[in-house]
Amino acid sequence: MTAKEWLMRARKQEERIIALQGSKQRAYDRAVSTTARPREVCVISGGKAAPDEKNAAYIELCEEIDRQIDELNRIRAEILHVIRGVQDSTLATLLIEYYINSKTWEQVAVAIHYSYSDTVQKKHPKALRTIEQIVKVNKK
Repeated sequence: MTAKEWLMRARKQEERIIALQGSKQRAYDRAVSTTARPREVCVISGGKAAPDEKNAAYIELCEEIDRQIDELNRIRAEILHVIRGVQDSTLATLLIEYYINSKTWEQVAVAIHYSYSDTVQKKHPKALRTIEQIVKVNKK
């Protein structure tokens, strides 16, 4: 796995969570729909309301999103631990802004006060080489 692939795990995980949150919203909308057909309403059994399928789906999505968020936080902590070893604060900021905060390259360039082309063509490759060196040292 290259340094870039290793760092991209956080952005990809965040994209997955955003997609799941869209599913969660749709499941919530269905669960609280006032146009539910009679068979979709919670069934009363033993004096207690048993959740219907729509509510169960919503709860399952919520739990899955929580698991995915926990994984994202673990990945981000792992990446930040390695970025802490980057001595150049501009490069560290670039890495944090792009890979942790999921900013665009244009936003990263503004944050580090460099042009877009310098950020993407010079600073980013240098930051990736720095990460590769830190990871190699940590593996020894």
